[in-house]
Formats: sequence, C-alpha cells, structure tokens
Amino acid sequence: MSNLKIIGGINLFILIFYTILINATSTGSERDLSVALGLATCIGIQVIVNLITAIIYFIGNNPPLAKSYLLSSGLVLLIGFSACLGSVS
Repeated sequence: MSNLKIIGGINLFILIFYTILINATSTGSERDLSVALGLATCIGIQVIVNLITAIIYFIGNNPPLAKSYLLSSGLVLLIGFSACLGSVS
C-alpha cells in the first residue's frame, strides 16, 4: 500500500503544479476556456502516461505497481476533472 501513497502523491503533486501554473499564466478575454483546455490536455496526457506505465508493469509481472498506477490514474482523472470544471464556472 505504500506504493500507492508514493505514486499517488507524486501524481497529485504534478497535477497541482500544472493546475497552478496554467491558472497563473492564462490571460485574455477567453481565460476560462484556455484554462479548461489546458487542464484537459495536461490531465489527458498524465492519465495516458499512467495507463501505459500500468500496462508495462502488468506485462513485466509486477501487479502491485501496476495496480498503483491504475488507481493513481483514476485519482488524477477524478480530481483533474473537478478542477477543470471548477475553472470554467
């Protein structure tokens, strides 16, 4: 279970980092749209990377790490989707 804490913590730190970065650097009349699109793109990339990593660990016969990456992917997707919708409203 410590693998999940470490991998999930790192992924959440990455999510928080680029959420703050995108919110701080977005300006203009369509700021809400640019924040939403930027966050959706970054979240999608992070989830895809986590899923590919989980598949690699499943093939490499390391199920605990693969499960940690799968759960972390779902966590990033759930929290990131909320952050994305929260930036639009």
